[in-house]
Amino acid sequence: MVCLKPAFVLSLFAALTAANPVRASDQPLEKRQGLVAMNSVTCGDNSYSRQQLQDATAEGCRLYLAGEQVGTSEYPHRFNNRENLVLATAGPYQEFPIIPSGNYSGRSPGPDRVILDPNYLGRCIYVGTMTHTGAVDRDGFIACNQSRSSTGPNGTSAGFTLSASASLSAVVCILSMLAITA
Repeated sequence: MVCLKPAFVLSLFAALTAANPVRASDQPLEKRQGLVAMNSVTCGDNSYSRQQLQDATAEGCRLYLAGEQVGTSEYPHRFNNRENLVLATAGPYQEFPIIPSGNYSGRSPGPDRVILDPNYLGRCIYVGTMTHTGAVDRDGFIACNQSRSSTGPNGTSAGFTLSASASLSAVVCILSMLAITA
């Protein structure tokens, strides 16, 4: 009888999982989606809204994908992350200036940059923001401060969301593990 409990619980779990699979869209990957739950970023004295971050990222990605660069420093260009900033993907990265008024078009880039992963799962995405302001070295960078919302784009918790069927599957999984060890 004791041996039947784990088998029963595992078969119940398998049936529930097959009947109610968890789609990838049910579990947001906030970090890799980049801007999902972000309200703003502060780089030194400059604050950037989510829209400004999206606009700078879109322009950097557009230029990168078109094989174009602007300005004397030729942006976007490779960012090697010698500063070991914590970013949303493993890279490789490109950096592109973000400025308080409009998109960068070749004039003075200022101190702030968006960091892009130009080929994350076939897409060019935002992975972070950095600034020269406050960096130890003249050419070094530090991460900008991010302000995150408490809810995601559809009003759900930005941290982690499970559907009702996923919650049930998780409970059954935990119970089956407890049953196996009993």
